[in-house]
Amino acid sequence: MNSSNHTLRAKLAAAITFATALGVLHSGSAFAQATAQQVAQQYPKDAKLIAAAKAEGSMVLYGSSSVVALKANADAFEKTYGIPIKFTMTASAPQTARVDQEIKAGRIVPDAIISADRPSLYRWAADGQLAKLPDMKFPGQSEYIVAIQSIYQGVLVNTDLVSKQDMPKKWSDLLNPKFAGKIVVGSPRVGTAYAMLYLAMLTDPNYGEAFFEKLAAQKARVVRNNPMVAQLTASGEAALGFNGIPYDANNILASNPKAPITYVYLDIVCQANTYLVLNGKAQRPNVAKLFASWLMSPAGQMVNNGDGRASSPLGNLPGTLTAPDRKMVRADITIEKSSAEYQKTIDTMERIFK
Repeated sequence: MNSSNHTLRAKLAAAITFATALGVLHSGSAFAQATAQQVAQQYPKDAKLIAAAKAEGSMVLYGSSSVVALKANADAFEKTYGIPIKFTMTASAPQTARVDQEIKAGRIVPDAIISADRPSLYRWAADGQLAKLPDMKFPGQSEYIVAIQSIYQGVLVNTDLVSKQDMPKKWSDLLNPKFAGKIVVGSPRVGTAYAMLYLAMLTDPNYGEAFFEKLAAQKARVVRNNPMVAQLTASGEAALGFNGIPYDANNILASNPKAPITYVYLDIVCQANTYLVLNGKAQRPNVAKLFASWLMSPAGQMVNNGDGRASSPLGNLPGTLTAPDRKMVRADITIEKSSAEYQKTIDTMERIFK
């Protein structure tokens, strides 16, 4: 790779690191008192761009976020602009492999891509495969990559089994003898993003392996996926679920509003982001640009992250998850670092929880 590509990659990395550090410092205070209806009206209304996008007719989108989020985006975008989106949901790893194959074949098919695989996005940008994003003054956006949602990791709590007095405030509170035999732990094999919190705690001087050895002594049960952590916590088979993804709790509450489950952010939190990029050789560049502008608008952010799916870099918009105090977030634990240490994290956790 030539020096200009190295420079571009460095700039992208710096921009995204800055975005992670900023997080919700752009707290969205302007939206704090706004209703969902008011926020829904805050979308791009550039008549020239809209006309050019409508002339192109439709858009193709690849996304690694949930089908629910992708469909919500597609439906809202078409309702707003009358332009349909044909989307394909694929997990990040197979999506990256598919796009790499398309690059080898000579053309990326989708006009826009939503992915959590940040290293590959850097690579595509450095190789000239991506188009510049519209400048929306969005928190932390770079020329080519923007974080459109943030997922924070905490602990899930069964509110029937854990009193307000015993509600954990620090991870060390899980070592309370009252919780012996009542803790479920998700395997780090769920994925590199999920394993970020385990890496953060294993490398923290106040926790380290000693904490997990004590947690294992609490007869914590290890399960293979994060939805099971939430399901076992909500059913009462566990009082606490670690590590807990807030949207897993919200998914249960959506179908059963009386389920005794909530989530709490404790003293160490990790942040996993999902990003948007545009195809540099898109067949429908104006629709792609309009979609990016819409997705970075308050209206698009409320749709993308609403119904308790995620936190928005714009702040606490109606329906989005409340972000934790930035002091709790280990910004140094990135997806790249988790990926590099992933096998070691798995080996350490499986040795302790054998």
